[in-house]
Order: sequence, then structure tokens, then C-alpha cells
Amino acid sequence: MMQGLQTDKRLLVRNGINDRFFGILKTAIKQKPDYIHFDWETSYYYRRSLWMTLINVPFFIIQVYIARYIFNCKLVWTPHNIIPHDSKYLRIHKFCRNFFAHNMKWIRLFSEASLEGASRELKCENSKFKIIPEGSYVDYYTNQMNSCEARKLLGIEKDKLVLLYIGLIKPYKGVAELITCFKSSFSGNAILIIAGKVMDADYGVIIKELANEENLILIDRFIENDELQIYFNAADVVTLPFKQIENSGSAILAMGFKKAVIAPKMGVLTERLRNQTELLYEESMEESFTVLKGMTSTKLLEIGENNFSELAKYKWCDFAKAF
Repeated sequence: MMQGLQTDKRLLVRNGINDRFFGILKTAIKQKPDYIHFDWETSYYYRRSLWMTLINVPFFIIQVYIARYIFNCKLVWTPHNIIPHDSKYLRIHKFCRNFFAHNMKWIRLFSEASLEGASRELKCENSKFKIIPEGSYVDYYTNQMNSCEARKLLGIEKDKLVLLYIGLIKPYKGVAELITCFKSSFSGNAILIIAGKVMDADYGVIIKELANEENLILIDRFIENDELQIYFNAADVVTLPFKQIENSGSAILAMGFKKAVIAPKMGVLTERLRNQTELLYEESMEESFTVLKGMTSTKLLEIGENNFSELAKYKWCDFAKAF
């Protein structure tokens, strides 16, 4: 994103000061920016314990006011979800996010599909929002391996139908439901790879019990950047079984690797994946799995190519137009 912004010669872009307690204030005082852009605001007030969160909320509010009114910084925000996922203290989150939204010069959303929900939840007029999709990761991650090489590294036969979930493993991402649905929909002709670090110990126990079968591969660790090509190129289709989502870097990443994507019909996904709507489900992944079983490998490759071509419509430099 920063590289995209820097293509506009009007803008001098740099990271703010990384401090969970006083980062907003330090950035305003030391860097004196015209704009401060936020991706994730919760780290400035949210802590694991309630008492620490309550202590940090006033500091968060004061910092926002000082940056805005004393240092005249224009505050702008890209919320990556309308309501935080897996959030304790939901009332505190809603209070802080509504306060934050009302102190923004503008708020960037990734899709028109998110506008109604964002306006309602954040209690802002539609005019406060700017719709600017994200660019792609095509030039960022290494992709020099073919399917045969990738499958050989993972010990997967060439003729298998391979489904992939890749990313952090958390309850709201629906991984347990994905495994259960896969097991009831496919036999030994298909393999499901779950690759990513389990972030909750109790949830990890559930996942490991569910994935204890020959046609399920669980890699419980963070997947390094240069390893991504192995998992994506070994897969025929990427699964995104999210229970709630507004934007998905995972979908953009999969499209960059020319993959068909199974995902819920919600948020920005309906727009991003509009060339493969037959693989989007409304109620259950079983809908998409039924469609998938009727598709040829040629059709999946065609969908992947179309998804890749769709990425060309969006660039990271598009965000510069907002400033």
C-alpha cells in the first residue's frame, strides 16, 4: 500500500511510530503529518483483560483528540472489518469504533457491498466513505513452481482433487466447519490441505481431532512467504469458509496464483469473485462442493485464469486518489 501511495509525487509516505500505548500521540508530535492513516485501530485500546482495556480507552480517546485538534492531523481509516472478529467486550469495541469513525476525515471501504453495513454500524453518513478496492500481490510473492513440483514436495498424487485452506486458524474463519463439510462431501479422491498456525489452543484440539484422516493434511505453523507457492500450486481450488468477512486478502492472494475460490457470497467477495459466482455459497459450503464435483480440471483452470485477469482492474496506487 505504501509503495502504491508513493507513486504519487504529491505524497511523502512513511510508517507512523509503532507504540500500542502512545503511537498516535508520538506520531502527531514527532512527525507532524498532514494525514494519519489507520488500518487497525483496536491495538490502541484493546487488551486481553477487561481492566487493562478500560484503562486504555481514555488514553485512546485523548490521543485522537490531540492529534486532530491540537496538531491538526487529518485522520483517515481503512476498517478491515465492520465488527471485530472473535471480540470480547463487544460494547467497548462498538463505542470506540463509533467514536473513532466520527473523528475521521473519511473512511475507506473496499466495496460498495460494505457501505450499507458500515454506515449503519459506525453511524456515519454514506458521504463519509470512499470506495477503493485493494491491489494484488502478484509481484510480491514468488511463483515459479508448477503443480507437479508442488505436489511432489507435499507427497500428493497428480490425479487427486486438492482443496486448500491457508492462513491463520481461528474460530471465526470456519475451519472446523470446512473440515466437517469436506469429510461428508468427498471420498478418497480428494485431499484437503489446512495450512496455517492455530491461534487458539482449545480450537486447535478440535481441528486436530477432525483432521485425523488420510485425506486431510494439517500443517500447524506459520507459512513463510517463499512457501506459499508450494501450497497454492499444489491446489486445484482455494477454500475460504469465513463466517463473517468484509474484505479478504486471502481471496486476492488466491486469485494471484490463478486459483478458483470457494467462498461465502458476502461482502467484497461477491464483487471480487464475480466471474465465478457458481462457486460462491449462500448457506453452506456443501452447495459449492456439489458444484465443484461437477467441474473438470480444465474448467477450474479457466476460472483461475479469469480470476487472475480480474486483478488487473485494481492497483495499489488507486488509493492515492483519496488524498
